[in-house]
Order: sequence, then C-alpha cells, then structure tokens
Amino acid sequence: MTVDVDEARLAAVRILKDVLEQGAYANLSSIRQLESRSLTARDRAFASAIIYGTISRLPALDYLLERVLDRPLHKLDPAIRTILRAGAWQLYHAHAVPPSAAVNESVKLAQHLTNPGAAKLVNACLRRLAASDRPELPANRPALAAGLPGELFGYLKKWYGREEAIALATAALENLATTTVRVNLCRTTGRRVQESLTREGVESEPGLFCPEALRLDLNGRSIRSLAAFQEGQITAQDEAAMLVAHIADPKPGWRVIDLCAAPGGKTTHVAETMNDQGQILALDRSASRLALVDEQAARLGLNAIRTAEADATATDWTHDLIGQADLVLADVPCSGLGLLARKPEIRLTMTHEKITRLIPLQLQILLNAATLVRPGGILVYSTCTINPDENIHQVEQFLAAQKDPSFQLETITPYLPDALLKDPEIMQSAASGWIQLLPHRHHTDGFFMARLRRRPSD
Repeated sequence: MTVDVDEARLAAVRILKDVLEQGAYANLSSIRQLESRSLTARDRAFASAIIYGTISRLPALDYLLERVLDRPLHKLDPAIRTILRAGAWQLYHAHAVPPSAAVNESVKLAQHLTNPGAAKLVNACLRRLAASDRPELPANRPALAAGLPGELFGYLKKWYGREEAIALATAALENLATTTVRVNLCRTTGRRVQESLTREGVESEPGLFCPEALRLDLNGRSIRSLAAFQEGQITAQDEAAMLVAHIADPKPGWRVIDLCAAPGGKTTHVAETMNDQGQILALDRSASRLALVDEQAARLGLNAIRTAEADATATDWTHDLIGQADLVLADVPCSGLGLLARKPEIRLTMTHEKITRLIPLQLQILLNAATLVRPGGILVYSTCTINPDENIHQVEQFLAAQKDPSFQLETITPYLPDALLKDPEIMQSAASGWIQLLPHRHHTDGFFMARLRRRPSD
C-alpha cells in the first residue's frame, strides 16, 4: 500500500537521520538535500525548522520520549527513533502545527520508511506526548531545557556564571529567521542589492554593525537562487565574521597570508576590503575545502587570491614566507561553541577531550603565524567560540611564550562600529586589542578576535 507522506517532513527526517545516526553536518546535509528536492520555499522553511529544532533540543526530546516508551530509545530502529524525535519536537515546539497533524504525519512516515508494527509504536508514543497530562521537563534541569549536554552547560556556567549560561544557551535555541549576507563592494552597493532583492520578493534590511551587511528574510528560499548571489554581489556571512576584516584593516597592495582559510569567507572579504589589489595567499590542509575558496573567489570576481595546500601546525612550507606578510590571519580550528544556533550538531559532538586537544594546536598555529609577519605588520587571531581558554587566554599564552617580545596587542577601537562600542565591556576590551561577541548580547555568532602588531625593526 502506497502511503501519501508529507514531503517536507520526509526530507527533514532523512536529513536528521544522516546527522543523528551517521554524523553528517546539518547545514551541509540540509543544503544538499533540500535544494535537490522539488519542495516549495514554505516546505523548505518547515523542514529546516524541524531539523534545527530537533537537533538543538535533542536531550530534552529524548528525556520526554523515554517517559512514554516501554523500551530504551537507543534500541529502536534508527528511522523510528528519528521520526519520534521529529514528532516530539513538533508537539512541544511547533505551535502552528496541530497535534493531530504531528502525530498522523509521523505515523505515515513510519509506514513509509519501516513497517506497520513500528507505525503503531509511533502512534502510541506520540499520542501520549500529545495528551493533556503529557510529561514535561523538570524545572531543576536547566541544561536539559537548554538542549545542552551537562558537560557543555557546565562549561558555560564556569565561564560566565549560571544566569549568563542560561541566557547564552537560550539564545542558541532561537530560530534564525534572518540570513546575513555581505555585499561585495567591489561590484555593487548595498542599495542596489536591496533593489534587486525586492524585485525577487525578498525582504532585506541593513545589518546591525557593518555597512556591507544586509539581513535577509529568505522564508525558505535558497540564497543560491538569488540573482545577487549568482552575479557575485553577495556572500552569506555573519557580521561577527565580517568584523575580522574590519579590525585587520588591510590596505590595497598588501601581502596577506590567511591560514586555515577554507571555505573562504574571510579571505574573500579581505580581498574586497583591499579592492582586490594586493596578494592574498589562502592556505588550508584540505584540497577539497580549498576548492571552495577558489569557487568563491571566481564567483565574486576576485583575482588577488591564490590558494595552496599547507598544514598550519607544521613549518615545512614556511621558509620562503618568513617575515614577508603585511597581514596574517589565523582563524584557527576551535570548539565552535559560538555557532550553536547555526550548527546545532556541535551540541552532539563537542566534548572536554576535543576542546583539550584543540588548545595546543591553536597555540602552534599562532606561533607559526607570527613567524610570517613582517616587522611592523599585523597578526589577527580569531575563533568562532566563546571559550576563554581558546580565546583571550590563548593570546596571553602566546604573548608569554615570546622569548623576544616582538608582538603586542593593539587597540581595535578605531576599527569597530559605534553601535558595538556602546557595550561597556566591548569598549574596554577593544581598547586592549580584543573583543568577545556573545549571541545573546550582540545578536551575532559568538566570536573572538584580537589584533597584534609586530614591533618594527630597530
């Protein structure tokens, strides 16, 4: 018997199964599968909401499901486990979805993907979660309500205190209704891009901080379908990441080295800031990811960028480049805890052990990056995390490790927008040469950046 299933829910469940059972990345898997399907923009938006909502609240959803199941959740068929999780998210958090629809459509998915017996289990379980006396989360488990493993929530409390940790975690659960893009000022202006977007029925508004930023309401549309994207006028990038090029302040004609450059968002922004005049060497140890840098540069019409394979933790490739760069960017691999809203699978994979392993790698990259900076040149260190040990403590460790103190933090206040400097903590740290952006305070990704200058030659 053929079952008429909802295509948006089917796509969401298949992507969720890839992420939760196979370790795929939600954003990459979603782009690939949702764009390859004949879904309407509204269906894509709904499917994305299910995917990101389910992953973000997985510990809470599993807790609720275990209250109504007669067997351990981990012993269920992976497809059924995924359908139950997606169905539970709809029942508790998709307020526009009638409970009956959440239950019935989940049952149809079970019939379509598995067997009638499993469909009965899904029906019984979700009906209990839809009942008036359904289970609720305990009030004394803030980590559960925040969708975080206890270990990660413990980290947030350690770094920022309990109330701030709850605020941070809650902000990461909010649905990202807007997509931030960077206007390629080498090709166009923000006003022209907005006019183009309006003709395509896409609402937009200026960004919060950066003059080249626009906030778009795509409402389920793919950014790749927009004329402005196809014509190399915009790039998807959060404003926190845009600020890296602002504090780097590269000048036309500079020689720039970008370590760990893929997929190329900051590389191309630096090129645009330099009006595509100069030499930018974009390095990454992954050839396939370097291809993304080349692809972006070609789409944006940028000619200053050259790519090459190199491991930023090694030194065998550095000899001819030592002391040659006006600017070196070290946007290092990190725990990514500033991206919990955008990349919710980080909640599932990041552990104390992984963070501990990252820290010495970051320091090694920073030490290598420093050798490439010419006397008087600039070194910018950045991460997309909110962990002080990977951020300001890492910079302090780097400065302390110098045998001949040749680098020092340099104020970044002149490079930051007034709207951001209204935050007293940002104003204070910016004067010292660094900032830490927090999603619940600044409405950006969580991001750290610091500007260091090498002492000029005597």
